[in-house]
Amino acid sequence: MDIQLATERLFLIEDRLSAEDALGLANERRLQAFGGGLGSLLQRPKADDVVLVARQRRLEPFWHVVATAHYHYERRRDYNVPASAPEVEAVTIEGVRYETSSTGAAPRAFSMAAIEHCHDEFRNDVYTDGISGEPLADPAALLAAAHAEVTDPAALGGGDAIVVPPEQRASFVVRTALAAVMKPVQADKILEETISLDATDLYYRAFWAFEFTWQGKGKQGVVEVDAITGKARPGRPLMSQIKGMITRDLLFDVGADTVGLLVPGGSIAVRLAQAAIDRK
Repeated sequence: MDIQLATERLFLIEDRLSAEDALGLANERRLQAFGGGLGSLLQRPKADDVVLVARQRRLEPFWHVVATAHYHYERRRDYNVPASAPEVEAVTIEGVRYETSSTGAAPRAFSMAAIEHCHDEFRNDVYTDGISGEPLADPAALLAAAHAEVTDPAALGGGDAIVVPPEQRASFVVRTALAAVMKPVQADKILEETISLDATDLYYRAFWAFEFTWQGKGKQGVVEVDAITGKARPGRPLMSQIKGMITRDLLFDVGADTVGLLVPGGSIAVRLAQAAIDRK
């Protein structure tokens, strides 16, 4: 088995919305930030009583992993070949005589051994939220936005943006993607078995989080606005600054040992094509 691991790449998607545009969308949804249920039906805040107290720009990750598998193999099969007419009792092919026979009302046929030359290909294209591990709803809309590769992960946290490390580790996402393409094949002889990790890409995208307070009630609510799609939703509390530097070692942990977990004890040739790491 030959397994090829792709270059690990890091991308940042450019915002489509400015901070002012995101705030405008959040203001339209700010009353919905104070929950639902019976209590909200009996007592709703007035627009003038809900004011902005804090804002935050967060960079959150998602994974794009592409795995493919190619299998070239042979297998022996007996082919049942119908005769051209009922009166045919035997057929000679390449000097070999094959007797025909019939069962019941079935037409006369003969059986001949053959070797099937087969090729199977499987592909798994995965877009996974780096926090929840859930599939992305509309990855095409995200990747349609302008994005640029980032060579130094420390550069992600420019300004006041908070960079959220992925909770779904690269090794876990890669193992899941590879497992989906490693299919058993019905073969007598495998000529070529190649597993390719064609993409191991980590993308960061921005969310604006706006915290509002309901004056006189002491309640807080958060509205999050996607800086790419403009979608607004009730949000989580604002995060404190994450301690520690975001490094490639933290983001990417894919190697030969990752693949070894899939095929323990197998004869595997793993080729790594990793991006250079600054080892200052």
